[in-house]
Amino acid sequence: MNKHLTSKLLTLLLLLFAAACNNEETPWKEPSTDTDTGHLTRVMTETSFKKEELAAMVVDFVSGQGINLPVEFVTLLMRDVEVAAIEYTTNGVDGNPVTASGVIAMPQGTTSYDHLVSIQHGTLDMEEAPSKQLFYYEMLPVICGHIIVMADYLGYGSSQTPDRQHPYLHNQLTGTVCADMIEAAREYLQQKSISETNDDIELMGYSQGGQASMATLFELEKRGLTDNVRAVYAGGGPYDLESILQTFLAYENNPLPYARTGYAPYLIRGMVYGEQLDVSDENLYAPAVIEQGLNKMFSTRPLFEWHEALGTDITQVIHPDFFAAPAFNGNDDVIAVIEALRKNSLINSSIQPEVPVYLYHSPQDDFVPYSNAVNAHNLWNSSTLTDLSMPGHVLGGIEFMLRYMELWELVGPMLGMN
Repeated sequence: MNKHLTSKLLTLLLLLFAAACNNEETPWKEPSTDTDTGHLTRVMTETSFKKEELAAMVVDFVSGQGINLPVEFVTLLMRDVEVAAIEYTTNGVDGNPVTASGVIAMPQGTTSYDHLVSIQHGTLDMEEAPSKQLFYYEMLPVICGHIIVMADYLGYGSSQTPDRQHPYLHNQLTGTVCADMIEAAREYLQQKSISETNDDIELMGYSQGGQASMATLFELEKRGLTDNVRAVYAGGGPYDLESILQTFLAYENNPLPYARTGYAPYLIRGMVYGEQLDVSDENLYAPAVIEQGLNKMFSTRPLFEWHEALGTDITQVIHPDFFAAPAFNGNDDVIAVIEALRKNSLINSSIQPEVPVYLYHSPQDDFVPYSNAVNAHNLWNSSTLTDLSMPGHVLGGIEFMLRYMELWELVGPMLGMN
């Protein structure tokens, strides 16, 4: 995207934020120290961010994208925010209780609320867990008056394991940890003497966050707790995990290199961990990975380092038998992973959503196949599907956010989109 056009777009968004958000503030209440009931187990950190600090974060972030904005201007659009990182009890991969973590953000002076916005974040390195960052940029809608709830996901934050395991895109485990975080957030707000006038929930997320939002909805439906869910906004989500694997495999014959090959073992490892499969690395990864000991990196190094170390040739990352569908050369470990992918694909769930589900996806998505949204829409009677105009997965995410904020009709024409 043109740098100057991007700068104008961001400036317009900030102006619209300023027009839409109420910046009135009232005093912040001191927290209660009672954390011995329900899901909430501990308040790890309570802090505040002045609008000047948030403005500096925004300016620093966009400058990394080649966009320069005056910090004085951005400061005018911000508001002071209170943030809490909490721990709570949920279930681990073995079904036993585990301590997880997440973040709650609200405008300073919040005294009551009539809904929570549970934002499920996209794929992050474990070092970037929201509870470690305290204010993660996807929480920025807080400046418009929302109370934001964001779980770290299992394997992140307080539930991080020594061997860096995360049940990536595992349906039940993702839904459980996010649903329990919502309840823990309510308990925290009650302790803060912040009154709940309505128990509505809105679920929202893009990419992994889109899948996690639907997984959370399905978990809430299993618990009989969907009467208070206003809607789900899911963009660019991988609802058919087998098709995601096929996208990785397609790079075998693609003349263009794929610079994020680490996602393939991340997905495989997520299924192995989430389903507690008894499999061998030698049967799942390419001989070159095993010979060079790169598979040891999966349990010791951050995800972003995997991409560079593994290179751009997918055939040198995962086992050749993955390319031999449908029998996979009789490789039982590969077959077990394929079955786990099918089991955890949301389109294979027997649950039918009963609340409005707004699906967004770019037909030109180069990472999560568009068929994910089409197939989900055909199965979920309460869903609508909006085609994103912007090409690619990342740009599609920008459009998704603009649509979620009801800004696309204003901004889209600026980008030459109808």
